[in-house]
Amino acid sequence: MSETRSVRDRMLEDGFCVLPRILPHRMVDRLRVATEDIWVDYTDEQRKAAGGQGSIAALPHLPEVFSELIAWPAAIEALNELGFDRPRYWSGYIIAKDPHSPPSYWHQDWPFWDDPISAEREPQQIFLMYYLTDTTVANGCLRAIPGSNLKWCAQHELGGHDEGTRHEDPATHPAYADSEDQVDVCVSAGDLVVGDARLLHGPRGNETDERRTVITMWYLTDYDNLRPELQAGFYHRLNMPPDKRLSAEWLERLTPLMLDNPGDVSPLDWNRDPRSILKG
Repeated sequence: MSETRSVRDRMLEDGFCVLPRILPHRMVDRLRVATEDIWVDYTDEQRKAAGGQGSIAALPHLPEVFSELIAWPAAIEALNELGFDRPRYWSGYIIAKDPHSPPSYWHQDWPFWDDPISAEREPQQIFLMYYLTDTTVANGCLRAIPGSNLKWCAQHELGGHDEGTRHEDPATHPAYADSEDQVDVCVSAGDLVVGDARLLHGPRGNETDERRTVITMWYLTDYDNLRPELQAGFYHRLNMPPDKRLSAEWLERLTPLMLDNPGDVSPLDWNRDPRSILKG
């Protein structure tokens, strides 16, 4: 059956879309080199703490190739075409599925389910995922449950990030198991996966001998128009402002994408439990 929906409709209804060839091969190669340097000093203690997330590290602004990625013009243009014409960068992470590692657990990442805006069709928080190798079922491609950004699913009951699920046994805990509703999102290196933070997702295990790395970056689609308590919730938690060691050129390029300080406002409580909105 042919796909007749627009890319924007797929994004809003399914909760994700794939935009091909956003990064050229030379940029992917530079990012591979820079991310491999991250894992050189990654410790067993850090892997243990990350648990079922896989190896994970905060995305730095240096070397400047990471700042270049945050402000990548083709990605910002693609977001504009999707209707997200005022994106602000919040935070980013480098996440690896090491060779012969199990799948990760089902989770969603929207942290403010107490706010009624959580029920709206358009997402306020989106992820941009760049895989640095082609992904397959064998090496840990993304699994996603289409439409779970707007409807209750059984996987919402299984814990996610905030209930210790990352330290459960992937072989026995249901949060790591396949779902009959899932799709495998296999992409080529340089493609961009854009997803709603409310989407249930989690990668497959990596059965190969090679590390599979993704750079995941979080953007807010309409930060300027969020109520101040919600702005403060984002600004005061996980926010990653530019590294002051960046050159003046890069500070100038990144500043328009960064979060403005909402001032002396109490942040909305952090809550990643969607049942009050999706199940109520």
